[in-house]
Amino acid sequence: MTDKLEIILKTAAMLLVDYPAGWSGDVHAFATASAGVSPDERQWLTSHDVKDFHAHLNLGAMVSDYAWISASLDDGEPLLIVQDVGTGKV
Repeated sequence: MTDKLEIILKTAAMLLVDYPAGWSGDVHAFATASAGVSPDERQWLTSHDVKDFHAHLNLGAMVSDYAWISASLDDGEPLLIVQDVGTGKV
């Protein structure tokens, strides 16, 4: 999961560049966004990778140097929320 975690953190940081107020979306949208991290398709996340990460968070959160990533549910579907740790809103 270490390589996948690195891609997850890079994807979260990239999303905050595009959405400085924060981003939320399902695991499929997050997996799709990961394609922007690298042109190498082997490094792209699958929806299954993101679901595994969501399950690992167990409806909790983690903080990186740049992003606060939390796991939630929306009508029973896994949802990720990404916020900038520098905003003071987390």
